[in-house]
Amino acid sequence: MTTPHEGALHLEEFSDFVQEVRGHRPFPWQTAYLNRVAESGIWPDLDIPTGLGKTSTIDNWCFLLAWQHSTGARRTVPVRLFFAVDRRLVVDQAHESACTLQRALHDSGSTTVTGRVAQALRELGASDTAMESVRMRGGADWSSRWLRSPTQPAVISCTVDQYGSRLLFRGYHTSPRMRPIDAALCGMDALLAVDEAHIALPLLRTATDCAAYQATASHPDFAGRAVQVVSLSATASAAADRPRHSITDADRAHPVASRRLNAQRRLTLLDASPNVKDTAAAFAQAAALAVESLLPVIERPVIGVIANTIRAARATHHLLAQREDADTVLLTGRTRPLDRERLLAHPLVTELLAGVQPDRERPLIVIATQTVEVGIDISFAGLVTENASLTALIQRLGRLDRTGDLNLAPAIVLRTSTQTKQSTIPVYGESAERTWAYLTEKAPTVMMSGLKAPSLAAVLAEGLLVNPVTLPALLADVDTSDLNVEAPLIPVVHRTLVDSCTRTSPAPVPDQAPAPFLHGLDTSPEDVLVLWRADLHETDGQPDFAQWATRMSQTPPHAGETVAIPARQLRRFLTRAPADDDTSDLEGTMPTLDTAPTAKRQPAPTMSPVLRYDDRENQWVPATEPRDIRPGSTVVLPARYGGHDAYGWTGTRDQPVTDLGDYPTTDTAPTRIDAHVLAPRTTGKDSVIVRLTTATAHAAQRLRAEDPDETTGIVNELLDVLLAAPVFLLGGPYADLVQNRLHRLRTVEQWTTAPTGRTEEQGHVVLDPEDPCRLVLIPARPPRGQRERIPGIADDDADASSLTRPVSLSQHSIAVAERAGAFATALRLPPPLIDALRAAGHAHDCGKAHRRFQCMLCAGDRFLAETLDEPRAKSGMDPADHHGRRRAAQLAQWHSDMRHEAISALAVAAWLDTRPDHPRGDDDDLVVHLVAAHHGHARPLLPPVTDPAPVKVTCTMPDQQQVIVDSADMGTDWTGPDRFHTLNRRYGPWGLALLEATLRLADMACSEEGT
Repeated sequence: MTTPHEGALHLEEFSDFVQEVRGHRPFPWQTAYLNRVAESGIWPDLDIPTGLGKTSTIDNWCFLLAWQHSTGARRTVPVRLFFAVDRRLVVDQAHESACTLQRALHDSGSTTVTGRVAQALRELGASDTAMESVRMRGGADWSSRWLRSPTQPAVISCTVDQYGSRLLFRGYHTSPRMRPIDAALCGMDALLAVDEAHIALPLLRTATDCAAYQATASHPDFAGRAVQVVSLSATASAAADRPRHSITDADRAHPVASRRLNAQRRLTLLDASPNVKDTAAAFAQAAALAVESLLPVIERPVIGVIANTIRAARATHHLLAQREDADTVLLTGRTRPLDRERLLAHPLVTELLAGVQPDRERPLIVIATQTVEVGIDISFAGLVTENASLTALIQRLGRLDRTGDLNLAPAIVLRTSTQTKQSTIPVYGESAERTWAYLTEKAPTVMMSGLKAPSLAAVLAEGLLVNPVTLPALLADVDTSDLNVEAPLIPVVHRTLVDSCTRTSPAPVPDQAPAPFLHGLDTSPEDVLVLWRADLHETDGQPDFAQWATRMSQTPPHAGETVAIPARQLRRFLTRAPADDDTSDLEGTMPTLDTAPTAKRQPAPTMSPVLRYDDRENQWVPATEPRDIRPGSTVVLPARYGGHDAYGWTGTRDQPVTDLGDYPTTDTAPTRIDAHVLAPRTTGKDSVIVRLTTATAHAAQRLRAEDPDETTGIVNELLDVLLAAPVFLLGGPYADLVQNRLHRLRTVEQWTTAPTGRTEEQGHVVLDPEDPCRLVLIPARPPRGQRERIPGIADDDADASSLTRPVSLSQHSIAVAERAGAFATALRLPPPLIDALRAAGHAHDCGKAHRRFQCMLCAGDRFLAETLDEPRAKSGMDPADHHGRRRAAQLAQWHSDMRHEAISALAVAAWLDTRPDHPRGDDDDLVVHLVAAHHGHARPLLPPVTDPAPVKVTCTMPDQQQVIVDSADMGTDWTGPDRFHTLNRRYGPWGLALLEATLRLADMACSEEGT
């Protein structure tokens, strides 16, 4: 418990807080919910109609967290809020709401309620930032982590798969080394809010089970920190006895809420199912007729058309885009984030999000998938939707006249397929069929055959009234379970599974996939993460897999260039299978069954070759057969294959895809000067590629042949040629990105080809020894003390964690010890654990004193390594300089699988055996484990790699004692499994991971800052 400070907050100030942040007062239910949580410490599930602000849970959490800290009360409000949805979103309302809150906290004056909330959160998190709003993302290196501090108050937007797989130590599309950090942040000091939880019920149950196991930790400070769970849906709870919170008469009488509750949504059915062969084309045709009937009826010029699959949405958009009297836009969730950002900046989308005005000249028609069912605050005046399950239809109706201002808000439900032995309804199957049968008893039904738009328009005003007030009566005495997708069988999380999940290095074989615990036993396999690169060429018609792997290592994937696709659909795409692509924007849905009988067994299909990242072997490997496309993996495709456009995943092999590999969020990312990469971002013309290739080859030849003093001039001349090329004046989908990047590179003062020559003033040129027409430019480092997040710095390769600016071992060790101690203090850990983390932080890298490791950090220069004043912790080499790094390791004779932390752990164990008189806590096993596991290994075993040429290594301990160990003893520590088991029982699986994350995040932060 802390002492309350002078500006302590009061619960009665919540209404003023919301007014300052949102510009309006909270609904009565929101204030009542805040008081209920404050009094009980429990987060009841929400039974709140769509449109009454369930995302305000963010405001409640933020204010309660600050209130508890400011009053000095024992903290029960978690420091992280995870907002999880079950689908791919084009707009994430929760994230946008959290960003608005973050800006308000940053900009608020100290005397306002918001300013006092911000001050309390800064004190709590020991950070200059009151709160962060982030999107969870995948990745295998340090730059991909989504939080820098375990103490930072944050709202994290994520999908069910993203959160659930990380909670179970099996994060999809992440490195095994990063998984303990992700699990710690998801499983400790966290509140999980699940939207549309009727579909995500397995995640609710799984997270609750995990919390129960964490609560069995024998250490009292860790038993009560487990994740808390709240459902934001009326139809699903983690347990039957969970408390619920609903609206009251005060909400029903509220002037704003009352209009929303009584919105005049009228529902009509349109049956276009007879004699349909192609459901996507049939939906497009029927939707066009429905839109035509809505146009003279709607009171505001904006119509939504929602399809069940991406294919149906694209077919509809293609048809409606041919209208000359309307504007159209397509929204799907399976799109690369960089493409999504550009789509959201489109004038039509910004107008939609701001609210379409009644006096708009041309109607705006929005064609979308399930991506608009949640997470986006838009309001249509008319709605066309494909038949679906009851809950899906209710969600879609929630996008219709959300404010309740219209006299008539018509909705048309289309049926273009039926559930029979010969056909199936995509995505929703039997539940959609039964929902249709139920609705035909309540709503007017019109047949498509021979129908004209005016006839359909004439009956829309007499449709079934569906809103939060009428819905309870409509569903009275109805078993709604028949009208929704059947609840999956949910496996129980047993202790043996938890113990197995915690073993991330090495992982068990066979290993349990997370999917059944996130979506149930009957769901399809999870997604794969897909990206495209334009520099993956063929030689004599065959893929050069070694070159492909090298180029992927030079420029690792980043979150902005990837899209999640169901594994089965990617296999179909790569094998050119004739079956229809029924991909939707929902996660974990059953695939549509192929009902057409086959006459005979078909031969195995031939697949276009791609690369897959093997996280066990930490390398890119060829994928040449369908079975190589493994759920949860990351796959890179040559850009010429196609499959993605400005709107997202197409599922068709048409136009080449733009390579976005050079554009992560960091300003110091490498840039590939390669004509095949640059030209497709602009025009892609062959003549342009030839011109750029010639200029690059000439510059590369001069860089190899001329004096190093001429390097800067040569690079600047090349950049001037590229900037003057007409390709950039002709435009193109990403010409602006290319121009801005080249202009930024032109501002670099000096350039060098030296492997360790990159500084705050000097950029690095990486020449490709295998391709004379290609080079990579890496800008100068940011000023010392500023954080630099470089793609490629990771925990896997022997040198990968040392590729930041040069820092001495002693300086780095002290900085990490202090940062880990600061994190631990802010987490309110007991003093013995703070001391243990400081001691581990000080000693974690002492094994780098090995003479050959020091030689590798000096780019293979043994003389330089032997004449250093003190050992280095970081080399200053660039991750993109793949050949230079490999040469340094070869010259130093350091095997790629040897781990410096194995030597560090040996030294620390020897030091602890002396019972040193130095603060180290009361758990020596923990200190040894933290050192051994600080790169994600030793859970429970270190790699079984010994030193082929053993030497004595002198390691400096936290008390400056010199401990000498023999590198012959490095390798597998067979005491590790027992120690790991004991620590998991003592601190809990997620508690031990939190202790590791505290040290590792401190190490990463200090490495990036260069301190």
